[in-house]
Amino acid sequence: MNDKISIILPIFNVGDHLKGGIDSLVNQTIGNENLEIIMVNDCSTDGSGEIIDEYDKNYECCRAIHHEKNSGAAYTPRNTGIEACTGDYIMFLDPDDRYTPDAVETLYQAVTANDAQMAFGRFRRIFEYGGKVQKSYSPYKDNLDKAYPDEVFETENFINVPDFLWDNVVERFLYGKTLEVTYPRDTPLDVIKVDNIEEEPDLLKMHPSVWCKIFRRDLIMDNDIRFRPYVSGDDMAFTLETLLKAKGIVFLNNFMCYDYYIRDLPDDKSITNNVNVRLLDELMESYIHCRKCTEGFSKNVQNVSVNPHLLHWTYTWKNSRFTKEENRLLLSKVNKLKKIHHTDVKTQWLLSSITTALETKIYTSRE
Repeated sequence: MNDKISIILPIFNVGDHLKGGIDSLVNQTIGNENLEIIMVNDCSTDGSGEIIDEYDKNYECCRAIHHEKNSGAAYTPRNTGIEACTGDYIMFLDPDDRYTPDAVETLYQAVTANDAQMAFGRFRRIFEYGGKVQKSYSPYKDNLDKAYPDEVFETENFINVPDFLWDNVVERFLYGKTLEVTYPRDTPLDVIKVDNIEEEPDLLKMHPSVWCKIFRRDLIMDNDIRFRPYVSGDDMAFTLETLLKAKGIVFLNNFMCYDYYIRDLPDDKSITNNVNVRLLDELMESYIHCRKCTEGFSKNVQNVSVNPHLLHWTYTWKNSRFTKEENRLLLSKVNKLKKIHHTDVKTQWLLSSITTALETKIYTSRE
């Protein structure tokens, strides 16, 4: 193997989990000699900086970088890592999560064997407090039920309606469930390979995670793709841009490459688990950016790149408490998206429903 793979970690106060994350990299089956692990410390105060210095000293593949000023979100250290890396391929890890042992090797083989610019697999959500595990959503049937017989899997139902109504009405209406372009939906699939996103827009419906993907360096560098300055939604914008511009995409439908830990313990929550108005505000800004990126693409791409995420946004908003002024701010952002995202009746209905809900909350608020 002549290629080098750079793996970038944004680090801020994750000392309790950091060693496990880095160990999952240095113990990859592909071998340390093929890796460049770039650990970017965003001014941690819990000893995380000392931990990455130790790995830098003990492993030739590890490189520690320390910011002089805290940026407040993952996008800046991730961009620092992109600028510093030298690999032929680029990957990302959130340092409190884990790669499965053969994740890098399997994704590398998939992207190179198919001469693609990116490849990705599935991930497992591990809820520490609730003690359950879910597989990440895929629009394709898989064979994972046999591999994980005791696990509880997620459904696609993000809003509070009966499952029957969701499966037979809402999902078909908003997701375009019956849409088949290149691959069927009625039989289990192992590998999905396309030349461009228009061949399978359903790939945009999945969680926009950057950490279960491998990117060829030229995809990111030649298109000047960087993380946008959002505390939430930077992953979505980055992932969407790569999917829109990639020449060759491979999805491994049955391969679990990543363990995504949900820190749902009362005293162990990440910034994105603490819902505040900034999080939903910047998430909507990310949707606006993504919608602008899809200009010139088909309506299917424009819809599925945003609409499923709007359901998640609405669900999060409904289950959080905001002041009247905060709801007014969020309403202004939804209206901003509404002005540019009006591809069809279902999209107009979805956005109108969201604005009506916000207006009702503002009108009935006593604050």
